[in-house]
Amino acid sequence: MTTSQEPAQPAYANRSVTRAIRILRALAASEAPMTVTDVAKKIELARATTFRLLVTLEEEGIVDRQDTLYSLGWDLARIAQSVDPASGLVPRIKDILEEFADEARETVTFSLRHGLYELDLVLQASPKGLGMKMSEMYGMRWPHHASATGKLLLAELAPEQVEAVLGDELEALTSETITDHEDLARELKAVRERGWASTIEELEEGIIAFAAPVRDSVGTLVGAVAVVGPRHRMEKEEKQAELPARLIAVAQRVQRRMNPST
Repeated sequence: MTTSQEPAQPAYANRSVTRAIRILRALAASEAPMTVTDVAKKIELARATTFRLLVTLEEEGIVDRQDTLYSLGWDLARIAQSVDPASGLVPRIKDILEEFADEARETVTFSLRHGLYELDLVLQASPKGLGMKMSEMYGMRWPHHASATGKLLLAELAPEQVEAVLGDELEALTSETITDHEDLARELKAVRERGWASTIEELEEGIIAFAAPVRDSVGTLVGAVAVVGPRHRMEKEEKQAELPARLIAVAQRVQRRMNPST
């Protein structure tokens, strides 16, 4: 198998460790166990190299093997039980969000993916010196079909998964909420094509939000950066035109800070 050029690594980084981590991310992103060939194709690495790394990870209990199929291992699950994913991440990216909040003059949030179907807000930054600010949103849950971050997550899922998450009825929170499944499917297609999501008074009257994805080294959605504000500020033509591109750039900065090899 011919390999593609791998991302540049920071000085002193260990390439074998980086590759092993990419294998773990590929296994985590798959709904079913994977063969060596499947993993090698996913991370664009030679099959022989992938096999050697999988054998080592299996010996350490970090991956499990059943016949020719690999999945995340029992010892990795044990180790993960004691980890708070936000504790080390928030200090690493806080300055990026605070800087963008001041530049955009709006509230900026970062949500971390939890399992397959949820995004948990772990960081909220507000602009300095702004009179009207968004209230604290930590711990709040919003219907996926009516929130910008929720749309990002839904756009990653297969149609049957979207149906399982949302059920038959889409609740109308405002007069602008999408309540038809076909309309939502078209909206999610647009999200995938343009690379960002938005809501205009769909979750709450008077509120507009944009969200951009943060991905790991194998392309899996791991989080979302969002900017939220009142319509009287956010609906300005120049702001709506520039915010998505600026937000994507910020999400990419967060992504590089989280995964320097991406």
